[in-house]
Amino acid sequence: MKTKMILSGSIFALLMAGSLTAQEYKVNVENAKNSKLSLGSFTGDLKIEGYAGNEIIFSPVSEEEVKVPDRAKGLKPVYGGGVDNTGVGLSVEKNGSEISITCLLPFTNSKEYTVKVPENMSIEVNSECQYNNNIYINGMKNEIEIQSCHSIILKGVTGPLVLSTIAGDIEVTFSNMASGKPFSINSISGEIDITLPANIAADVEMSAVSGRMYSDFDFSNKSKDMNQIGGNELNTKLNGGGAKFSIVTVSGNIYLRKGV
Repeated sequence: MKTKMILSGSIFALLMAGSLTAQEYKVNVENAKNSKLSLGSFTGDLKIEGYAGNEIIFSPVSEEEVKVPDRAKGLKPVYGGGVDNTGVGLSVEKNGSEISITCLLPFTNSKEYTVKVPENMSIEVNSECQYNNNIYINGMKNEIEIQSCHSIILKGVTGPLVLSTIAGDIEVTFSNMASGKPFSINSISGEIDITLPANIAADVEMSAVSGRMYSDFDFSNKSKDMNQIGGNELNTKLNGGGAKFSIVTVSGNIYLRKGV
């Protein structure tokens, strides 16, 4: 019995230690629908989750910290990209309705972050090629713009979307689709896999320079609306046409799927 109590106490102490060392940083957002979040220079995978709240919540996936040399005791870390005003390696700046958050860690120090974002906020992510990170976004209901060198995975989004990557795949599954603004999805060296709502009304332009295009949309009765340009490029209207939806890959295939 005594042994069990000691073990239980040890486990409780470990759990308490974990909760105390857990770090997160929160930014309050007013009027999320008309606000924009800009993210840049993240060194590890970036996972963004939309939710029905009014705060941006950053959590490092790993709690491992860089060991501070004895000579640095009493001093604060200094970064070339700005000042860490969060305690989790990030610099946050607010300018009106735009919130800019930059990861200050060097690209040699890969660190993953998870971010909870008000679902009606628009998002911009810029990731340079020295940062080896994939971008995952789920459940966002506003505009998303991403420039990356690696893979981009979006699920349960509405757009509008402007996505571009150099050496990664792009996968997008829509929960619904915003109307009025154009969509643009581009990959230089990667596959593009898009699931659209079955009732989408759009002018679709697809181009795969050295790849092929596959779809389960019924194009057989749309010959009057289709225009083949070159070997692997075509334009077509879905459900009578609407906003422009451009999908382009240089070295990869395009998979255009029909959702619900």
